[in-house]
This record gives sequence, C-alpha cells and structure tokens, in this order.
Amino acid sequence: MSVVVITYNQEKCLPKTLDSLLAQQCSFQYEIIVSDDCSKDNTRKVMEEYAANYPCIKPYCNEKNLGLVGNYINAISKCKGKYVAMCDGDDLWNDTSKIQKQVDVLESDDRIGLVYTDVVIDSAITGERYVRRCQDPQDDLFTQLLIGNFITISTACFRSELLQYVDFASFIENGFIMQDYPMWLSFCHHTRFCRIPEPMVTYRIDHKVVNTDEVSLHACRFDENTTEIRLHYLKQHPESTILTEKDLLDAHYRIGYRSGLNTNDRQRTLDYVRKISHKSKYEKRLKWICGSKILFNGYLKYRSMHIKPKSQLEMYFGN
Repeated sequence: MSVVVITYNQEKCLPKTLDSLLAQQCSFQYEIIVSDDCSKDNTRKVMEEYAANYPCIKPYCNEKNLGLVGNYINAISKCKGKYVAMCDGDDLWNDTSKIQKQVDVLESDDRIGLVYTDVVIDSAITGERYVRRCQDPQDDLFTQLLIGNFITISTACFRSELLQYVDFASFIENGFIMQDYPMWLSFCHHTRFCRIPEPMVTYRIDHKVVNTDEVSLHACRFDENTTEIRLHYLKQHPESTILTEKDLLDAHYRIGYRSGLNTNDRQRTLDYVRKISHKSKYEKRLKWICGSKILFNGYLKYRSMHIKPKSQLEMYFGN
C-alpha cells in the first residue's frame, strides 16, 4: 500500500496531516511518499524529522519547482504498493480505519478499482464547516464524471495497475491544473468505482477567501480548465457518452453567467448567457433582462430578497 502526499509551503499543517496518516489502524503495512515542491518555508525540515522517526515515511524533494501536477506525477512514480491512496499536505484522514475499509472493498471485488468517501469541508479562516455528501457512481460513469467531478482527491484509494491507462505527459502538454480529475476520467473506462458514504477525510481550507466576488470568479476560472479537461476526454471517447461538445460548453457558460450574477456584473452575465446553445426559458429571459441596466439592477434586488445566498464554501466547491 502506498500513500502519496504532495506538499508546498505547508510546514504548519503538514504535521497534522502526517499524524492522521500514521494513526491508521490496518492489517497491512504501507509506505508514505511525501514529495515537496521546493518549499520556501520549513516543510522539508518537517518531512525529514518525521522520516527519521517513522521509517514508513519516504521524503522526496524536487530539485526544481514542478508545480502541482508535475509534483504529483513525480511522487506517484515512486509508489510500490498494490494500492495507492492520496492525501494533500493540508488535509486530514479523520477516520483511523479509512484505508482498511477501502482495501477491504477492493479485496472483496476485483471489478472495483477505486473507492472514495464523503468529506468534511473545513475552513480554519471563516469557521465554516460542512459535510459534502458525494454522488454514488452510476452505470454510465464516464458521462457522470463529465458532468462533474464528485471525488475529492484525499478520499480516493485505487489499484495501482490502473495507472497504466493514464497519459500523464498529456497533463503537462495540455496545461491541466489538476491531477485527480483526469485520472478518474482515464480509470472509469477500465473499472468500477465504489463510494463509502462516510466522511472519512477533512478537506482543510487554510487560506483566506476575501469575499464572495473573489470566490465566484475563482470558481469560473477554475471551471475553464475543467472544461478543457472534459473536452479533451470527450474527444478521446466520443462513443462512450451521449454528451456533446455543445453540452459541455453550455455547462461552462452557465457557471460563467452565474459568476456574473454573483458579482453584479451585467456585461459578464450577458456575454456568457449569449453563448449558450440550448437556452432554457429562464436563460432566454435573463438575456433579455441583461439588455437593460435598469432591469438587471431590479433583478439583482429581487434575487437578494428571494434567493438565499450561498456560503463561501458552497460557492467554492459547487455544493
């Protein structure tokens, strides 16, 4: 069993992360691959101190900064286990039986290649905390994943043999800013997924989100890269889904106009709603509303009175 931890400038939170991994109670041995991407703080010192006390921890320090995806690719190449689990350097495994339960599922059914769990979203800055209940995998898993990534990376445990189906070089070539979502889209054609409906992982937000405007725009920018990933895999497997390129682009444009509404940006809202190929009745009305500053401001006032605003975490994670 291999556990991958990638880290960068996380000296303050990494000890708790490693402690949560070391606390696992299981019937098998596991290695912890910790890969640091040229941190400028004392992350490397933390890694080395833990490795000196716990032989299962294997620290690696990149000679140059590789970025999130590059660091992950480098780390996963070091894994020797039959199964691979992941935990970002600022997350926690809050259930000491997490990997035992996941491996039990994998051992019991060789048709299943990946097991994931629900997750607790926790903001140390705002104090917000809620449980994200993930979707159960459907029969048409590829289509389900194209609609949205419902698996948090630190909850996943999978068979290492599935890595043979992943073209990691394309992640770098195409400028992907995430490593987990493309992997799931690669795996799903060769195996089944399984959900354990328990929040066994805590996803920690330890950076300050200034305001809801920033959160909404961040979500839209992030979705731009997500859409590029979806289009890439749709092009590779067009026969595996009923979704089309227009469907995926429409989904992105809907994220865009919602960010425009959340930031009171009439032009942004209009630009995105215009691009939608298959507009709903609401979107047709919204396009008309955006044509007038007076109507748009009136609609924003109506929204503020009748639509409950989402929390920062809900906007950040799409729940």
